[in-house]
Amino acid sequence: MAANHATSSYFLALKNEPRLTMQINTSIAAMAVDNNNSTLLYCSEDCLLLINEQGKEILNIKRNFKVSDMCFSSFLNQFLILSYKPECALYSLDPSTHELKQIKKFTRIIWSCTCYDKTLIVSEADQGSKIEVYDLSADHWNVVQIFTAPLSCEVDEQIEKIRFNSDGSRLGVILRKGSQSNYYHWFELRNPNDMTVVSTTTADLGDDQWCWLLPLPNQQFLATLWRKKKLFLFDSHGVLQETTEYDTNVKFLNSTALINSSCLAVQTWKPDELRFYNL
Repeated sequence: MAANHATSSYFLALKNEPRLTMQINTSIAAMAVDNNNSTLLYCSEDCLLLINEQGKEILNIKRNFKVSDMCFSSFLNQFLILSYKPECALYSLDPSTHELKQIKKFTRIIWSCTCYDKTLIVSEADQGSKIEVYDLSADHWNVVQIFTAPLSCEVDEQIEKIRFNSDGSRLGVILRKGSQSNYYHWFELRNPNDMTVVSTTTADLGDDQWCWLLPLPNQQFLATLWRKKKLFLFDSHGVLQETTEYDTNVKFLNSTALINSSCLAVQTWKPDELRFYNL
């Protein structure tokens, strides 16, 4: 499945058969993890599904919107979910009360989200992607800080994914540029306070349509390319440590999620599966 010369625990795990494979009904790559309860939230075509790391269904709730991204807020103890159709909005899902509610509308598509402690950061999908910062401890959902081009990105670039690292000290950002079906992607490590670039990868992540990003323990990041089925491991300084290719029998590598640092979940499309690997 993965490359024979893997050295990281993540890529070594992918050399083995998954301990659990679930058939799922979705092409939506967004996933989020509540590590307090060891649960994973993902999308079917018309539902939000919450499962544990054994694949047991905890919650199945209908939704009538398309999802662009999601994250889990430990401060709120809720999942935060971005929609782009029929409305551009932010939803919250409380796993204890099972309440799904819309909490904010946007005037344009918000494509990515990430949170750490009391801070939520979201980014637009368009060229010159705007970045907005929210204070989760406030009793309102008004933006408290805005970054626009060229601080957010250059006017001809787009932010594909934005993620806090494991201790909140840095942001990992996947940027893209070019045509919609064949974007050129690269990785940046940033200061979340002012969006200054700490480091930029000198490695070519390649041309692809989609690229996802997962924060790992010890301030590392894992990036995945959709069509090329490649995985990239970055260290805490934003330096590319290792690259590998996923199962060649899979047509598309959607995204990954990490549950309690002990289980790597890999979502594929064609076949539509959720695969769990022990670390």
